[in-house]
Amino acid sequence: MKPRRLTSLEEDFKRDREQFQKDELDRALRRAGKLVVEPVETTYERDPEET
Repeated sequence: MKPRRLTSLEEDFKRDREQFQKDELDRALRRAGKLVVEPVETTYERDPEET
């Protein structure tokens, strides 16, 4: 296991704020119909324990 560097509250806040702003922009674009969302490919697999 590799230890992770501790970050300050300011760094955490900056990172969270940037992510929040990006999410808000994505939501606004989606509402306006300007964001092209790639369809998610759905696959179905049979569970061998069900049969």
